[in-house]
Amino acid sequence: MAERTYVFGKPRPTGLVGKRDLGEQVLLVCAGVVAVFGAWLFSAIPLLAVPSVVIPVGIAAAAVFVPYKPKGASSRRTLYKWWRIERDRKRTLAATGGMWTSPAVEAGVKRDGSVPEEALEPAPGITGIRPITASVRGQDIAVVLQPELGCVTIALEIASRGHAGKDRSEQELALERWGSLLDSFGNSTDNPVDRISVLARQLKSDPKAHQQHIAMRAQSPATAKVPDWLAHSYDALSDAVSTSAEEHRYYVIAYASWNKDFAAESHDRGSGDEGIAAVMAAAAEELWARCEDAELRVVAPMDLGALTALIRNSYDPDHLIWDETLPMQHAFPRQVEVVDQRSFRARAADSTEGWYHATAAVVSWPNTPVGPDFMAPLLIGLPDIIRTVAITSHLEPNDQAVKRMLSEDTNNQAEIQRDMRLGRNIDPRDLIATQATAKRGMELAASGAAGAAIVGYITVSARTEKELAKAKRDTGAKSRSSHLGIEWLDLEHHRAFANTLPFAGGIRK
Repeated sequence: MAERTYVFGKPRPTGLVGKRDLGEQVLLVCAGVVAVFGAWLFSAIPLLAVPSVVIPVGIAAAAVFVPYKPKGASSRRTLYKWWRIERDRKRTLAATGGMWTSPAVEAGVKRDGSVPEEALEPAPGITGIRPITASVRGQDIAVVLQPELGCVTIALEIASRGHAGKDRSEQELALERWGSLLDSFGNSTDNPVDRISVLARQLKSDPKAHQQHIAMRAQSPATAKVPDWLAHSYDALSDAVSTSAEEHRYYVIAYASWNKDFAAESHDRGSGDEGIAAVMAAAAEELWARCEDAELRVVAPMDLGALTALIRNSYDPDHLIWDETLPMQHAFPRQVEVVDQRSFRARAADSTEGWYHATAAVVSWPNTPVGPDFMAPLLIGLPDIIRTVAITSHLEPNDQAVKRMLSEDTNNQAEIQRDMRLGRNIDPRDLIATQATAKRGMELAASGAAGAAIVGYITVSARTEKELAKAKRDTGAKSRSSHLGIEWLDLEHHRAFANTLPFAGGIRK
């Protein structure tokens, strides 16, 4: 029986990297207007008319289309992109002086025990958050509001058997069920969820934990009368068994945009935060049920303690991810340093060193047929590296998805025809991806399934800059083995880092 393979369509950027934004379009239009005006003004003087047309159009085209790599950077981007990044970076440096310090300690708490708003100030690169609590299946779940972005998020922790626990047919079935989950939310009008994100976090655990458990077991009264031969045999067995020094955590995040329908439904369910919590609790209930249908066992909904522990562990892996005793105002580390261009550094209050973090965007998905486990080298082939992989899908109803696919197919065909007229060689991988886009459009039209725009981000963390550089090289190699193209987000790692937190960000609509 032939193995089933999957083909991604030709990528059209939807994340932080690559997508043409309004500013670039305005720049090109303004350059065209200046060129036309110059040609009209100097129409009687050809020696001036030609430069007045060529110079503004050439400068704008170079700024928007020609990529280059500044000194010290690891990625090639256009002049316009670098200008935008530099502008945002300068604003961050001006606001923080390069070193952001959490105000949580100084802010304290109010007399009634509540937390003042200034204590919840997030680290650079993250918009303001306001957490509230809802209840789903008798358990608390944290509902995170981000008013500036106009969105609300919730998260569930799920248990996974991992790639090693499934054969090829089970992996294919799991993908089909996950597709059904996305389809149910994308085509539904009964819930406000329009993004689903998955976080796969790998962190180091204590490699000596098993030996410590054996030592504690040996001191237990229950084992005091065990024969010596049995105790020795257990010791020999424990020495022969290899224990992993890694731990894997998986999370599913639901993202809802604040719009008229959301506001009306929340108003019907209650006033203010109470109504928002009720709407998101219903969405969490449906997400939980859909995960069970997809055979994803939900460990628990993420309450404020679990969410705080995950965010804090992402910045400061020394903080145990299962220690959920920290209050929400201490989710962010004591200090975040954004001076370095190729990483940023976070330090906890009780640490003198800190951790270095760098984030990469997935700029190209496989353009050749791949199996269902094509990301296995990245997800399980990076031992001793603390990392988080985030895959976010922006869902859209079937009619919108078909329109987008038609537009993409038209653009693909136009690019191929243009290359043929210019006598350029056609990359066979582009042909495969173009055919996959057209095929996907036919499948969407025939099945009525929802569509999804997908982005991916990878964050790696290390104790020192040298270790981080090695982790980045290893991650790049494993990404290539997974048929992924990644780009390290120089100058904006502190901002891109937020896309691997449980907020389902980093995608442009």
